Amino acid sequence: MRLLLTGATGFLGQHIVSAATNWTVTRAVRAVTTARADDLALGLGPWTREDFTRALAEVRPEVVIHCVGVTHSVDAGVCFDANVRLAAELLDAVAAASNPPRVILIGSAAEYGIVPTDAQPVSETYLCSPQTNYAISKYAQSLLGLAAAKNGLPVLVARLFNPVGVGMPTHLALPSFARQIVSSEQNPIVRVGNLTAERDFLDVKEVARLLLSLAALPRCPWPLVNICSGRGYRLSDLLDDLIAASGVPVRILAEPSLMRPNDMALLVGSTKRLASIGLTPEAPDFAILLPQLLAEAQNGMRTPEVR
Repeated sequence: MRLLLTGATGFLGQHIVSAATNWTVTRAVRAVTTARADDLALGLGPWTREDFTRALAEVRPEVVIHCVGVTHSVDAGVCFDANVRLAAELLDAVAAASNPPRVILIGSAAEYGIVPTDAQPVSETYLCSPQTNYAISKYAQSLLGLAAAKNGLPVLVARLFNPVGVGMPTHLALPSFARQIVSSEQNPIVRVGNLTAERDFLDVKEVARLLLSLAALPRCPWPLVNICSGRGYRLSDLLDDLIAASGVPVRILAEPSLMRPNDMALLVGSTKRLASIGLTPEAPDFAILLPQLLAEAQNGMRTPEVR
């Protein structure tokens, strides 16, 4: 099967490429020319409907997985340009195609906003109330996808809960902890926010497997699905395990500036829709994942700064 993948060089995209061994993958890249046969140069961007129309004509994909986007920005304009405008241009191109490919848009658990404990594990029918620029932009992207699906396009929104693995964005909690632990300081200090929070984590390789399994379906029974493990992991436990894996004496310091207002004690997703089509998410193996994050942080410390 032919797959057109945007964001192929990002955290999730790289793992999708590695997992897509039974697919013919074309990577849409921000470039004028390419050095790889499996790359399609769509220009430096921002990409337009015309760029995506050309990509669909050249690749003739059966599936498009749209991973392009930003994961963190205080700038609402940046979030909307990356997470909403690009998706809109893609969906416009798909709607105009004579044989529209199936499209998977990558959503985020942050779209749900504040979810009370008695509403968890949170299902896809829960009313979203996103709280940040990032979450609002991802929800806007999801609304575009849901509207397209309602109008007959084969679009699925895959709402991700905290993928973990090599290549994670460094502003996230676990890679941040790992970098602080492997710092060159004697008895390093790890500055933390709320460690009592429990979150739903999934190995990014498992996320890639689930997305490709969904992509291989001739049709999806619904336009939105959670990609999650269905269970919560306490950040304090994961930090303790990181420290134990490092063998480094560490002091933990609560930093008021890292505390998030209205932070939920728990956010866990429902796996019922995945289960209904025979997909069972595998629980993340942190005994493997956490040492990988430490090794990646250590390698990053050794990499000389390029000026």
